[in-house]
Amino acid sequence: MCFARAYQEIPKYQHRDPVTSKVLFCDQCPPGTAVKRHCSTEEPTVCAPCPEKRFAEQWHWGDSCQHCTSVCKERQIVQRECNSTHDRLCECIPGYHLVVEFCVLHTACSPGFGVIVQGTPERNTVCEKCSPGYFSSTSSSTEPCIPHRNCTQLGLKTVRPGTATQDTLCDTENKEFNFNCSHQHTECHTDITLCEEAIFQFLASPPLASFPVEHLSESLPGRKVDWKSVERLKKSCSPQQQALHLLRLWREQNKDQDKLLSIIQGHHLCLAYIALTDT
Repeated sequence: MCFARAYQEIPKYQHRDPVTSKVLFCDQCPPGTAVKRHCSTEEPTVCAPCPEKRFAEQWHWGDSCQHCTSVCKERQIVQRECNSTHDRLCECIPGYHLVVEFCVLHTACSPGFGVIVQGTPERNTVCEKCSPGYFSSTSSSTEPCIPHRNCTQLGLKTVRPGTATQDTLCDTENKEFNFNCSHQHTECHTDITLCEEAIFQFLASPPLASFPVEHLSESLPGRKVDWKSVERLKKSCSPQQQALHLLRLWREQNKDQDKLLSIIQGHHLCLAYIALTDT
């Protein structure tokens, strides 16, 4: 209790009264103000608000406020404007971080390494070597390692296993991605992959199937399905089947992304799909 009272007390400063020559303990002025008139034996300290473009962050006994920083430095933007209690706050532009007093470009992770902590205006990118089953083929300051393509799920044979810097190479020449466009529906069991397929069947139904498949591909979030696969779909499948297989390819491309989880919520959606199709 005593500590709490002491903490809440207004800080003091010593001032000699010019009339009586007596040393007084005057109240300091709070943030956003400055001393207009020192205390006397009869009156307390009088404080006045900081004028425009000046500030005072702490309790103090000065008769003026500090000048606001006029401009931000090179490669900086205003994060917060100056007010009576705080100076203008600047931060590095996107893609840069502060080192001492300069904004430096975020480090790009080399091929074989991915971003595990995104860079901010205050800190640099953090990279980590891609773990088995993942790869990164480019230098990037934003992209994490991504999973290798699963040729089996795409109905293809593996020609070359993936490495830390290359994706798995699938046999596309003989199979042409082998889109099974004769299979209209997928039975829904407790297997989550089959449940996802059922949801895709629902998503691919009209009116989604009425959109050109290339437009649908561009509208999907996350990593895009490559245009060669889209062209093969257009040649091999009906509009509804094109949408279905595009969603499957998109799922494979983005299975490590949180965006996909907002579309596929689990087995309960599979059951909802069955109830919907039965009506």
